[in-house]
Amino acid sequence: MGIVPSQPFLSREDLIRYRMSSGLSSYQLEHLYSRFCELDRFEVGYLTPTDLLRIPQLTLNPMYRQVVDIFFPNRERDARLEFDKFVEIFAIILNPQSGPFGRCKPGRAEKLRLLTQMFDCSQSECIKRIDFQIAMRYLLDHGGDAQEEEVEVELMLLEYQAFGNNTRNRISYEEFEERLLAADVDLTSNKWSSKDEYEHEVQDKPLVSQDSILKKLTTWISNYFLSVRDIFYQ
Repeated sequence: MGIVPSQPFLSREDLIRYRMSSGLSSYQLEHLYSRFCELDRFEVGYLTPTDLLRIPQLTLNPMYRQVVDIFFPNRERDARLEFDKFVEIFAIILNPQSGPFGRCKPGRAEKLRLLTQMFDCSQSECIKRIDFQIAMRYLLDHGGDAQEEEVEVELMLLEYQAFGNNTRNRISYEEFEERLLAADVDLTSNKWSSKDEYEHEVQDKPLVSQDSILKKLTTWISNYFLSVRDIFYQ
């Protein structure tokens, strides 16, 4: 059972329990709980996909379906998201501030897997080339005033960065994550704080620069986590 949202604050016992299980601070947990209650408009103790799709910032995100899939991976119409799972997911998205009795913070591997699953648009337990192309085209089409020819060139270079010389139409999660690690993906909150400066740095690089392609991929990944954080953790 989820926690009844009419309760204005988490109890001390719940705070301790969630701090131990997630590594999040009391402030982070209180903030998440407040947001959870705000989204649970009918005070039923859980969220549904429809509750998330009422968030204006989410529906404006071209990758909104993939963001919802983070919380409801099975896409079941009657799926429910209770606060326990909400905390579990945000222990990966946020930077936990583990206290003296907190568990180990979720690391790079957990964040990469969450990201990898987002690229698996068809939920096929692998990364299909077509799914990667669709996801990156969303980014490129909504990321500025680039011409179609420039978009196609950049998409091709990003695809090469993700799949390498691999000519298969799909790769495993593990292979995909190895490629992202080779791109030195930065998933820390520190990178989020310098987002604008970082994007400017990428835009100033020549399009055909391999360094530019690495940073474009890294920037998009960082911005993806930033968008999820901003939507739900205001």
